[in-house]
Order: sequence, then C-alpha cells, then structure tokens
Amino acid sequence: MLLRYTSILLGFVIFSAPVFSQKARVDSLRANINKAPTDSLRIEALYSYMEAMLNNNTSDFEPYIREMISLSKKINFKWGLSTAYILGLSYNKGAGKYEKALNYGDSAEQVIKNDTAANLRRNLAHVHTNRGNLYYFIGDYPKAVEDYLAAEKIFKIVKHKSIANAYNGIANCYLSMDMPDKALEYSAKAIEAARQFDDNRLFASLVMNRALIFMDKNNYPVADSLLIGVWPVVSKLENDKSFCIYYFNKGDVEAYYKKDTLKALEYYNKSYEYARKMEDVLQQSSALESLAGFQLDLNHKDFMLTLNKLSALADSNKLITYRETVADLYSEWFANHHDFKKAYEYHKKFKKISDTLNSEDGKEKIAMMETRFRVEGKNNEIKMLLDEKKIQQLYLKQKSTYNYIFAGSTMALIVISLISYRNYRQKQKLQQVRIDELETEKQLAAVEAVLKGEEQERTRLAKDLHDGLGGMLSGIKYSFQTMKGNLIMTPENHQAFERSMDMLDSSIKEMRRVAHNMMPEALVKFGLDTALRDFCNDINHSGALQLSYHSNNLDQVAIDQSVAISIYRIVQELVNNTIKHAAARSAIVQAEQANGVITLTIEDDGRGFDPAILQGSKGMGWNNIKSRVEFLKGEIDVKSAAGKGTSVLIELKV
Repeated sequence: MLLRYTSILLGFVIFSAPVFSQKARVDSLRANINKAPTDSLRIEALYSYMEAMLNNNTSDFEPYIREMISLSKKINFKWGLSTAYILGLSYNKGAGKYEKALNYGDSAEQVIKNDTAANLRRNLAHVHTNRGNLYYFIGDYPKAVEDYLAAEKIFKIVKHKSIANAYNGIANCYLSMDMPDKALEYSAKAIEAARQFDDNRLFASLVMNRALIFMDKNNYPVADSLLIGVWPVVSKLENDKSFCIYYFNKGDVEAYYKKDTLKALEYYNKSYEYARKMEDVLQQSSALESLAGFQLDLNHKDFMLTLNKLSALADSNKLITYRETVADLYSEWFANHHDFKKAYEYHKKFKKISDTLNSEDGKEKIAMMETRFRVEGKNNEIKMLLDEKKIQQLYLKQKSTYNYIFAGSTMALIVISLISYRNYRQKQKLQQVRIDELETEKQLAAVEAVLKGEEQERTRLAKDLHDGLGGMLSGIKYSFQTMKGNLIMTPENHQAFERSMDMLDSSIKEMRRVAHNMMPEALVKFGLDTALRDFCNDINHSGALQLSYHSNNLDQVAIDQSVAISIYRIVQELVNNTIKHAAARSAIVQAEQANGVITLTIEDDGRGFDPAILQGSKGMGWNNIKSRVEFLKGEIDVKSAAGKGTSVLIELKV
C-alpha cells in the first residue's frame, strides 16, 4: 500500500519548481535562452527552462545540461556547474540511466564538497538528497540512508526546510528494510521539522505518509486517528493534490478497517475527481482501480462505467500495468455473469499483458541489480586492502633495513621497533580477517542470487502453468461442453466422452497441484506457519506418509518473504526425502520461534542411515538444503542410525 505514494515524498524536485507548466510559459523560457546577452544570463535562462521541464522528461534535456556545464566551466561559475550536475542526476534517474545519474551526482559533490558558501552548501545537501533517492530506487537502502543523513547534517546547519525530506527518505528506507519502528522514529522527525518551518502543505503530506506506514503495519486505528487529526490542516490548504491523497487514504481506511465499502467508494470518487481536475493520470488510474475492484465485489451498477474509464485512460496513456488490471477485471466480470466466452478472451488478453510485464520487469530488475553491484564495488575494496597489505610489507622491509643499520643505537629504539612490528602483525591479521569476510560476503551474495533466481523461475513456471496451461485446459473443457450439446452420440461414445472429460478434470487438478507445489499461494498470502501446516496436511491426506505438524510462536515474528521461502523449501525437501528413502510410516514436523531464532525439527520412524555418508554426498537435494541453511546463517544437526529412524534439527536466526 505504501508504495502508491512513495514518489510523492521521495520525488521532490531539487529546487522549489512547479510541477506543471503551461505551454506558453515553457515556450517563453526556451526563447529566453537565445535572447541572453551574456554567458551568466544564458546559464540562468538554461536553469529556468530545465527547472520547469525536469518532470516532463523531454528528449532535448541532455543538450541543455551539457551546455550549462560547458558555460559554467568557461566562466568558473561553481553554482551553475553544480546545479547542472544535480539536474543531470535527477533527469537521468527519471530516464532509468542509473549509472550516468550517479556519475553526475559524484561530479557535483567533487565540485562543491569543500566550499563554504551558503548556496553551495545547500546544493551539496541537494546532491545527497537526490542521490539518496536514486539509491532508494535501486534498492540500496544502506547507501540511501548514508546520503540522507549527510543531507540532514547540512540542512540542519543552514536551517533549511528540506531537512524534512531527508528525514522522510530515511523513514522510507527503514520501512523497506522491514524496520517499522525506525521508520516511525524518522517520520516523527520529518513531521516536527515541517512544523518548525511552518510549512503546512509539507506537514500535511508527511502526516498522511505516516498514516500509510501504520496501514502498512495493519494498524488502521492509528492511521485513522492521524487522518482525522490532519484534516483541519488539509481543509485550510484548499490544495487539490492534498485533497486527492487525503480522500484516497480515507477510502482505504473505510474499506479495510471500518468495512464500510459504500463510504470507501464515496472517498475514492472524491479522490478521482480531484485527480481529474489536476490532470494527474496516475492518481486517476489508482482511484479508478480501487473503485472498480470494490464495485465488482458489490456487483455495483456503475462497475462497467468505472472500468471503461480506466480502460480508456490506460490505453490513451500507454499504462500497461493498468491494462493488465482492466483485462483481469473484465474477465472476472464476464465469468460472474456466465459469459464464459468473453471471460476466456479477456483472460487470454490478461495473460499476454502479464507475460509482457514479467519480461520487462525481469529485465529492469537485472539492470538495477547490475548497477547496484557495480556501485557496491566489493571487488575494489578487496583489491584496495590487498594493495595496502603489499605497501605495508614494503614498509616493513624498509624499516627492518633501518633497524639493521642502527642496531647499536639504543635499547629504546629496539623496543620501539619491536612494538611497531607487533602492531603491524596485528593489523596485518585484522586485514586478512577483513579480506576473508569480504570473500565470504561475495560467496553468500552469489548463493543468494542463485536462490532468488531459482525461486523467481519457480514463480514464473507456476504462473505460466496456472495462467497459461490452466486457462487453455479450461477453454478446452468449455469447448467440449459446448460441443456435447450439439452432438448425437451412441451410448458407447457418450461413455468414452465422459471418461475423456474426467481425464481432463484430473489433468487440470494435477496441473494446479504442481503449480501450487512450485509456489504455494498460502505462503505469499498467509505466511510461513499456514503454508507449512497446509503442506503437511496435503502430505497426510495423500496417504504417502502419516505426517503431523506442530508450531509455537512462529506467527509472532515478521519473516522476510525470501527467508520464508527458503525455510519452506528446506522442510519440503526433508519431507520428500523421508517419503522417497526412509520407508517411514509416520513423521513429525515441528517449528518454533523464540528470541528471533527459528528451530525446525523433522523426525521419522524410518529405516535410518549413517549420517557420515552426507559428508561426501553429491545429491542435489541435500546440497540445496545445506546451501539454504548456510545462506540463512543457520546450523543443521542430523542424527540417525540403522533401524532407529532419523532426526534433523535446524536453527536459523531471522
């Protein structure tokens, strides 16, 4: 839910520029560039034009940036040069050119980092804020926090209200790192800063963002009280954007907390009207999406009108994500009204758009991951430490030579040399430990990438099976049922036809079982505890093994989804091994959590084996279990003997 509004608070333009500019004003600003009689006035004209056009992502933006850089260097104008670099950072971030954006940010920092002029200090703070936004966007939250804190330090000295933006950026980072308490701490600082600078619009936006943090924690009562408290400020602002966001948030509170769907529809409608007034296409689409979703549930008379509006908006603005939503809602609507032919057509359209989105999303994630790892530069850090070690070794050799020459000087000099040597050896050991740690981090990063890639592929295959093959088989079944009513068959042919329909039903069920096994919906929707319980119940009902499941406090701790998937796969692999190899009649799966440690115990009464054979095992199943346990920095203990069953104990810190 929070991600709907992240751009509102993280995407501040670096200077207080208006978001929307009339065409006449833009044309006038462009004309002023050619009219400027001097280099300094042309720089100001270039800045005014780019400030107005920054959010429009125009294709001719880059030449203006290069000209502003060239002119600023020519007359040695640091403010103009650093401002041009900051504009390049913001523009290229919006265009998806992340490495180029980082280069612009680093260049701006180099130009002004040692300057004490007030306007250049403010520019340096804007560099850190905008670069923090970029790091946040590519998922490098620690680096984003580092930049936001640097911006906060400068804004505090120059007493600038943008300190609230820095605090809010830190809050969003901590929320993304699943640290809601820290997120709330910095959200409170952001609100207090806005209050101190008497900026009511910024204050209202930050309070509404704080409400979203509580909604993200499913604490709707507090979110509701925050929205009620900020309403007097919002109403006095009479600002369309503030009204639009406020009514959207109120719609969520009514829908998900107070369960008053009709009231929620009223608020979503208000949000839509303000978004339409502002010509804010994305906010219009969000409001229409929420309206259509709840109207579908209510079988509301205005559903098709709302969905048609969303469809027209998505088509005219090439919003492919909302095209996917529209196709899905049309499909569900026609299925509910028993028009299965149209439902199937829209389902195919939904599937086609979904595949396109998944492909583009995968490419974008890969590009962002490559950028992030290049920025991290762990290999460079290792190389730097190794080079430093060689330099120190040369220094030691030189020092030993001097000690030999002056061996007879004094005992004090010898003592000092011995102490220096001992300190060097200690430092050398510490550096070697650091190098080993970095190598381990690289290995863990590689394991993490492999595991995530495996789970992404499982998810993709499960989605392809469910949405693709499942839809195809359902369409075939529908076609056969239609044919049946138009054919005259002998009793033998009728019996063969019914057997074929039964086989088709069995195929659909088997396909769904395989898709569920590859990526269980219960894990995504309800968490690890429910997913493990469902898995054990399914095994028990299949008759393959009498399997019982017990858990304690597992739902009392927030578990990251990637960690939950790894734990689920560990249990799944161990149980499957029991079924295939142990010849066991019964088994037990126990999962409990205490003080941030999850303990898994899987025991069976099977034939047992010698645990020593696991040391040289090359089986993919056991290696997958070990890799996942190592990735989670856990420990595994296997106890077994011939005829005495097997017990596996795993401890994981989450």
